[in-house]
Amino acid sequence: MLEALFFGRRVMFQILAEKVISGLAAFSMLLLSSYQGNEASFSNYTTSFLDNRMFLECKLENAFDNDFEEIFKSGQIIDVYFSVKIELKNLIIHEEEFKHSIIFDPLTQVFNIELEDQDLTYSTNSYEELKIIISNIEYSFKDENIHDYILTLNAYLPKIRLEALNKDFDLMMLWKYSEPKFTMKLEKGDNEN
Repeated sequence: MLEALFFGRRVMFQILAEKVISGLAAFSMLLLSSYQGNEASFSNYTTSFLDNRMFLECKLENAFDNDFEEIFKSGQIIDVYFSVKIELKNLIIHEEEFKHSIIFDPLTQVFNIELEDQDLTYSTNSYEELKIIISNIEYSFKDENIHDYILTLNAYLPKIRLEALNKDFDLMMLWKYSEPKFTMKLEKGDNEN
């Protein structure tokens, strides 16, 4: 019986190791192959106001096609960073960074997702659902006098370390080294921009 338990665990770890290695192999193929890259951008952005709070919702489009599924399945935590800057008369009055984090569990074949801006976590086994979840941004800002502010939002990807290859890989390459960004004027009474 003990031998059967040991054999079962050994098989489980072999499967896990094969999945991790296949993820790293996909990474190395990506590094050596030509890639299309994505033209990520923001769309469908809306603002609304309630009392002294501004709510921004928008979507990151065309960001996670071409090669991202293999990257997300590498077993490493992959972060997508967002930076918000709010200015009044060329003075920065608010600046904040938040991230959407993704880690894939090869044993369960599930993506675990944390959205800092929404203080939520999700799990899904669908790559298409993952793309929808991490592409939606919901951000709020509280200020007594929301008027004539300029809001700028941008997104970027970090460099990650590929231990098996002993190399750093700049994920921004997959966005053609171009950060998606938009700027809008915030005025109470505006509902959509």
